[in-house]
This record gives sequence, C-alpha cells and structure tokens, in this order.
Amino acid sequence: MAKSCSDLPDECWELIFDRLHKLHHSLLVSPSLTCKRFLSITNTLRTHLTIVHPTTFPISTLFNRFPNLDSVYLRFFCSEDLNRVITDITTSNLNLKTLDFTGTDGLPLESWRLIGSRMNNLRVLICLGLEKLRDIELVVIADSMPCLEELDISYPVNDFGSDHDELEGRSPGEVGVTDSGIEVLSSKLRCLRKINLTGNEFLTDKSLIALSTNCVYLTEMVVLNCSVTEYGIEFVMSNSTKLSVLSVDEIDFDLLDDCSIRCARNISSLAIYNSKVPDEYLNLLVKADIPLKSFTLSYCMCSQFIFSGISSLLDKYRSLESLDLDGINLLTDENMSSLSQCLSALVTISLDCCDNLTESTFFKLAKECPLLEDISMGGTNLGRGGDTAIDVVKNPRIKSLNLENNSNLSDECLAKLALVCPNLEALVVTSCKGITEKGIADFLKSSSNVRKLRIDECGGIKNIGSGFELLKLDFIGATRSGINDDGLVVIGNRCRGLLNLNLDGCFGVTIVGLKEILKNCERLRKINLTGCLNVSKEVVDWMVFTRPSLREIILSHSSLPSESQRELFLRHGCLVSSE
Repeated sequence: MAKSCSDLPDECWELIFDRLHKLHHSLLVSPSLTCKRFLSITNTLRTHLTIVHPTTFPISTLFNRFPNLDSVYLRFFCSEDLNRVITDITTSNLNLKTLDFTGTDGLPLESWRLIGSRMNNLRVLICLGLEKLRDIELVVIADSMPCLEELDISYPVNDFGSDHDELEGRSPGEVGVTDSGIEVLSSKLRCLRKINLTGNEFLTDKSLIALSTNCVYLTEMVVLNCSVTEYGIEFVMSNSTKLSVLSVDEIDFDLLDDCSIRCARNISSLAIYNSKVPDEYLNLLVKADIPLKSFTLSYCMCSQFIFSGISSLLDKYRSLESLDLDGINLLTDENMSSLSQCLSALVTISLDCCDNLTESTFFKLAKECPLLEDISMGGTNLGRGGDTAIDVVKNPRIKSLNLENNSNLSDECLAKLALVCPNLEALVVTSCKGITEKGIADFLKSSSNVRKLRIDECGGIKNIGSGFELLKLDFIGATRSGINDDGLVVIGNRCRGLLNLNLDGCFGVTIVGLKEILKNCERLRKINLTGCLNVSKEVVDWMVFTRPSLREIILSHSSLPSESQRELFLRHGCLVSSE
C-alpha cells in the first residue's frame, strides 16, 4: 500500500489536497508536515496570503514558496517595512489580482506608481483604514492602475494631529479625499465595478454623480458616513442601470423621486441604515419588481405602520436570502410569526436590538425557514418567552447563532435552543450574564460540531464542562469571563484541536492552567493573555519553545519582554506583542 501511494503522480495528490483545502484550509497542515514532496504540492494550492506586521524579513521567500498567489493581504504595516514589502512584491513573479493594505501607513506616491507598473493584472485594491489617503494619492492610483475593477477607500485615518492651527490654510483635498479626487478617478477608471466610499466625510453628491456618469459598469456602491443627500442617491439609482448592490445611511427616503427605484431595476441587495423610511417607500419597492435577494432596514426612523410595509415587501420577495431588521423596536413575536411565512428561502437573518422579540421568534424562524444558516438575535429578550408551549423543530441547516447581550437568557432557554441546532458551528453568548458553565456544558453535549465559541463577559462561566472531546472546536473567546486554571485544564483535555484562545482579562489564569493548554493543544497558534495579572513575562520564552505551533502571543504592554527577546521569538516564528 505504501509503495502504491508513493507511485501516485503529483497531479493525483494535488486533487486530493485541493479537496481537503476546500473543506477547510487547516486540513493541509498535517500533510504539509509529512514530507517535502507533500509540502511542495500543498504550497502550490495556496492562492491567498495574509501578512501581519511585524513579521520576519525578507518575505520574498514566502512569494517563492507560494508561486500561485493571486491575493496578498497586508495588515498594519508601518511605512518603512511596508516599502520593503512592496519592493518584494513588485520584484516577484507573482501575478496578483488583489492587494489589500488594511490598516497600514500611507504609501509614497512612487510606491503606488511602482505597483501599477509591475502589477498589470491587478483588479482589486483595498485601502481600508489607510493612513494618509488624499486626492493626490487617489489620482496617482487612477493613473497607475487603469484596469481596477474594485476599490475600497473606506475609513481613511488621515491623522494630521490635533492642532487645528496645523490644518489652517489647507484645502480639504490636502487632508482627505474630496469630490475633485473622485471626479478624476471616475474619469480614468472606466472599468470600475465596485467602490466603497464609507467614512470619507468630504464627499458630496458630486462624487456620486461623477461615478454614476463615468463608470457605466458600476454594480456595487457603499456610501456610508459621507455628506451625500437624497439627490445624489436618486441620481445613482436613476442612472447606474447595472447597479445591483447599494448601501446608504442618513437619507430621507420620503424625498426621493418615485421613478428612481423603478430605474434601478437590477438592485439585488439594498441596505438602508439610520434613515427616515416611510411605509410608502417600502410599497414602492414592492411595485418596482426588482430582483431583491438581500434587504437591510437597520436602526431607521419608521412610522407605527412600518410592519404593513415590511409585510408587503417580504410577501413580494419570497426568494429573499438575507434580511436585517436590526433596531426595529416595533417588531413583536406576533409580527415575526406572520412574517416568517414569507421567508422560506432565507439563509441569514439579523434581528439585533429588537427588544420585543423572545425565543418564540427564534423557534418560529427555525421551523418556517428550512434553509436558514445564520441567526443573530443579540440584544433581544430571549428568556422572556413565558411558559407557552412551543413547537420545537430541529433545523440541521443552522450553523451560526449570535445571542450576545441577552441578559435574561438562562441555561434552560439555551438548552431549548440547542435542541433546534444539532449542527451548529458558531455560538456567541457574549455578555449573557444568566448563563453558567452548566448551560454551556449542556449545549456542547447537544452541539458537538461547534468550531467557534464566544463566552466573553460571562463571569458565571468558569469552564466548559466535562465530557467527550470536542474535535472541531478551534476558537474560544473568553474575554473577561470566569475561566480559571481548572477551566483551562478542561479546555486542554476536550479541545485538542484548538487554534485560537482569547483569555483577555481572565484573572484566575496562571502558569498552571497554561501548562495544560500548551501540553494538550498541539495546534495552538494564537493566545491572548492581556490582563491576565497572574501570568508573568518570564513564562513567555517557555511558551514559545514548549509549543512550536504558536504564532502569536498577546500580552499587556507592561508585561512585554524586551525588544531583543521579542526579536528572538519572532525568529522562531512567534510574534509577541500588545494589542
């Protein structure tokens, strides 16, 4: 058998490993450690690479190791190191389609030009939270990368200091992105399909008009926290005929022209936040007969008759797959019971901060929505549904459940929810003060497929209970929970596949519990010990060299080892830092 396996050609192994990779990326770790041949094959399957600062240099070795990368995500790099990474990228043989600079310092203009000249097939550029993004950078990006199809310039930092005198005399374009920059960009990026403008406070309706006029292939626009008005949104909906995704906030939809929604005949995803939305506008959406698949009406100012409009809309669009009604306090269990009859195609729903809803709504959704995978009911009134007999029906499709900030949620109620979700993979019960370790233990007995568990701010939970091994659980978030050394012993024994453990603010954690975790969790890659007052910095070197799988240890700033020690740990593949 061993001989026949060794005779298999690389192409066959690649098909096998590719299937594993599609199931879950972590499944390639073991084969890659088996032999150099398998390592080489698995390396060719990686197409995405995330590099978080600080990291070891040169990273050019990574680009040689993974020759088929098409997407590189850089996180939180400072200017000096970022320039070195850009040099490595542009001198490699990579054929990148996506570059992500989330949270990094700003790039010099020459670096933008260099990227454009060397990365001819770049189609997606993400500059989320980029420091120093102004009109001049935007113009250079447009000149250097004319084939861009997706651009994210949301939430630029542009921190020029708090001294207002320093900003005096400067034009808006010198301290941020303005309409002038967007107008130039839109005239040069004719192939642009998706753009996120969120958080650019200087942008007005002029930017929307320019984009809608010049970028005729535009299919997606996200424009939140800008200075746009109803007029700009109306222009986009009337003129961008290919637009399928639109996200807006702080718009008075009572002022929009009726014909604008009729012109936006390709809208499949519409998200409205913090806006004034009359019942009449929802009725216009019904009459528009658009291919709506995703609808968000979040924290909006609605009339007492809003249920009528929502009901008509959901009755019309019964093929809706995603629904977000966060903060619509007028909704009740009775309302949702009626609405659920129209949601047979729903895959994900969010009802956060609808404080009149109880577990009755949850059970009704689980029963009436057979395709439902993701339910978010944070900040509702779970646990206050009374003793009314409820028809509990299992829904094996439900994979993710967010119940955070439900102060009345009890162990008994959680147990009922567990019966409904036998195949749950992610559970969030952050700040659910009424839950104890018994509730979590009972839940895990019913839902053994859980991969991610968040029990942050749950002081009553000291451990996750004894029982069978939880082979799939790879993330536990226990920030400021009651987890102590005894709890870590339980986690170490039951969760041997753990990859990420957050113990921020767990005062009962000491080296005794950590020894059990590091001994048993052989795949552990990241651990957060911020605020663990009984864990000294002297144990860090022991942790790094005891568990070679560790890639990141987060400590309080006062507990950080010396810079020379951190450099030593980094050379051994583990980043030791503070948040």
